[in-house]
Amino acid sequence: MLEFLDQVADGEPTTVVSHDSSGSGAATPMAQIPSLSTPSTTPEDPATASPAPRPVDAHPVAPRQAHTPWPSALRDLPPLAALVRLESHVSCAPLQREVLTILGSEQAAWSVTVADPVGRLMADVNGQVPRIPASNQKLISTALAVDRLGMNHRLKTSLWQLPNGTLRLEGEGDPGFGPQQVARMASALSGHGVNTGTVSMEFEELGPRNWWPADWHTADRNWEYGAPVTRLAVSANSSGDYAVYDPPKRLARIWSQVLDKRGYGFQWAEVPADSPNPQGSRLIHEELSQPLQSLVTRANTESHNNTAEVLLRVGSGSWNLSQASRITLQWLKDKDLPVDGVTIADGSGLSRSNRSTTRLYTSLLLTMQHHASGSTWYGTMAVANRTGTLERFSGSPSLTGKFVGKTGTIRGVKALSGRIDTPHGYRFFSLLANGAAEPRSRMAGILEAVLKHSSCPRVF
Repeated sequence: MLEFLDQVADGEPTTVVSHDSSGSGAATPMAQIPSLSTPSTTPEDPATASPAPRPVDAHPVAPRQAHTPWPSALRDLPPLAALVRLESHVSCAPLQREVLTILGSEQAAWSVTVADPVGRLMADVNGQVPRIPASNQKLISTALAVDRLGMNHRLKTSLWQLPNGTLRLEGEGDPGFGPQQVARMASALSGHGVNTGTVSMEFEELGPRNWWPADWHTADRNWEYGAPVTRLAVSANSSGDYAVYDPPKRLARIWSQVLDKRGYGFQWAEVPADSPNPQGSRLIHEELSQPLQSLVTRANTESHNNTAEVLLRVGSGSWNLSQASRITLQWLKDKDLPVDGVTIADGSGLSRSNRSTTRLYTSLLLTMQHHASGSTWYGTMAVANRTGTLERFSGSPSLTGKFVGKTGTIRGVKALSGRIDTPHGYRFFSLLANGAAEPRSRMAGILEAVLKHSSCPRVF
């Protein structure tokens, strides 16, 4: 199967290969899969539980055509530039001095940027030095999706009936899709003339070489946080703490079990993602994800990698990671944000090839402050010492509930960017440490200094 799908990814001529329960394949009529036991899955997360299915009538629907990266009407819109730009020089000498004192001899390992709502640069240390951002990368992915799709957007998982009677399942990576949604889809079959016999189904999916960013470490791919990123996923391709290594086979097991209970046989095959549906295909059922706001919350508050990867792809309009990265970088440029030295290698920050600057993150935070959905976007972040990845940030009571932010942690990297509420208004900050000792205590010290100097007069 891997060889076949690699050929598809490379554009080589191929034949649709069917699968039996052993995973073997042949270019002959599809082999039937017997009923299989329920796979091990985690309980459905209430934050990603899907709403009631979207009603679909039985009339023919125009088949979906070949995928385009982004609708031309939206691509042609003029870019929305940043409303506030960072000043080029630091103008709060007391805060700058205290930040340098806190960093001490480790200054070279740090980047720090602090600004007020009008772009005044209150402190900056190595703010234009590109560093590995870890999960602060999710700020870019979530802001992109919010800006281009809106907080009420929902991802679709669609079941089509082709003219020859074969069913085709298409998806947009909904991390909340699971057995409950499969059961609802199966219940819709009888209303569309599929009453008995064997159900033949095609899964429209990416080739395996596209399931992970290329430089994700092999060991990371075994765990939930490194699960494959696919168009059709069950519980975000995880089972407890572990990743599901072959998502199509897992999905087939679930379909087989659900259909067996209804008296159907089941056989399946894979077809390349974005294969056009033949003329005369009918949409017979569609499942919708939770609104984008819930997905963004999962990415920002819980730092869920798979969800962030999906948001990068649907936000950019491309499931080709290289293309999605280029589109996202152009989006940042169109916002007039500083992108010198910035590299977007994935949507979650697990890749060590990502590079970003604290000036970029602080500028993005300022831009989203003035965005129509900005207050909601900030509401998707963790709260200091209260929720998500910031629940146990610091023992300092002065910081509890005072800021919202996005954390980031991979080996040798610590990151924190967000918005802190001071007695003199909001301050926006980004802190990146690569190779620093005890970074969390220094981060807490810097934020306490921001509170202390929030009324700082302009002193150059």
